[in-house]
Amino acid sequence: MKIRETLMELVIKVNDVVELVKRFESHPAEAMRELRMQVQDGFKHTLERLLDAEISLFLGNEQQAGNKRNGFRVRTFALKGVGAIELRVPRDRHGRFESKIVPAGKRYDAALEKDLALLHLAGLSTRMLSHISRTVLGLEISPAEVSNALKTIVPQAKSFLSRPLTGRVFKYLYIDGTNFSVRRTTVEREPTLVVIGVDDSDKKSIIAMVQGDKDSRQAWEMVFCQLKERGLDGSAVQLGIMDGLPGLSDAFLEAFPKARIARCWVHKLRNVMPLVPRRYQAEFKSDWDKMAYASGHDAAQIHLVAFKQRWQPLCEDAVTRFEKDVDALFSHYQFPREHWAALRTTNPIERVNKEFKRRSKSMEQMGADGLKALLAFTALRLEFGWSTTPISSAKLANLYLSPSRQAEKQTQMDGIVETLLN
Repeated sequence: MKIRETLMELVIKVNDVVELVKRFESHPAEAMRELRMQVQDGFKHTLERLLDAEISLFLGNEQQAGNKRNGFRVRTFALKGVGAIELRVPRDRHGRFESKIVPAGKRYDAALEKDLALLHLAGLSTRMLSHISRTVLGLEISPAEVSNALKTIVPQAKSFLSRPLTGRVFKYLYIDGTNFSVRRTTVEREPTLVVIGVDDSDKKSIIAMVQGDKDSRQAWEMVFCQLKERGLDGSAVQLGIMDGLPGLSDAFLEAFPKARIARCWVHKLRNVMPLVPRRYQAEFKSDWDKMAYASGHDAAQIHLVAFKQRWQPLCEDAVTRFEKDVDALFSHYQFPREHWAALRTTNPIERVNKEFKRRSKSMEQMGADGLKALLAFTALRLEFGWSTTPISSAKLANLYLSPSRQAEKQTQMDGIVETLLN
């Protein structure tokens, strides 16, 4: 049997094929290993033919008059899908020949280098990748090589993070910042400003992940300006969901004058609860949830009156701080009911932060370019799931349940588990 391509020729005798098929029936692992070795031999032969042709062309150049071949040197080179192979790389007498096919200093091909970078971004540490590389690739790769592999995808990462936003209409924007340790001349925690947009098909997308000086009004003004420069239609933005950073709401309304402000109920509760004596906190939280999870704006207003009557005498400072943002906290009631659960909090931003921090743990310290690569990878990873799940989807219901509904769901689940066990 002869299978012939332009460059690579794999010749297997019919008797050998029959014997190999029989061995797959009795010893499949051993047979697969033999077949893999034959494929590797085919790649080895093809690459060595290419290298031979490459040095012939090099020596045929008039500038190499008098230069001749000078034997070979053996190099190990790993190929994606093939593994490590031993190659005889030709040399010239004057030491001028540099192969473009198997570059000096490169021990594996570019496709494999990108895969290493992606595995690192997916959560495998440099030490773990180095440890398993010999088993998986047949070639031991150092932790430093894994870190350097990130450089291969930095251009694509930068391109994704600054991609044009034309062609999609975003109506809701989630806005928040987070901090990560970044290695430049020293290692310091630096803010990353994140914006998630919800388009007119109710799908979420990360539209900004910007490394800034600090989480401030001026920094956010720059982010909003960049979004518009990339093609965001500011007139279509209806709502911005954010925390209480001083000046942020003013900066947002200046950039998107047709929009409303919504405060995150979770952030606000964290801001208010320290003003509530511990012995009252459970009941205070229960009354708080009645406003956050009301059946509508009118019902929320009724719960607000009751909330103030009960807690004003006991926790005046907490109620006063809450009242400053009550209109923004009730903003979600002005939008379609199926969106209320998603618009109460900046939970999607928290999801980005958790995903990013989970993956960055294995990377310990990152340079600025490594951070960009990880930001882009995290965004793409999340958007893969978001692309099929609009914010009105029933799949998200459990993420936004009130504490009372969560307890009810847990009781139901406990009942199901008990039934299965019995």
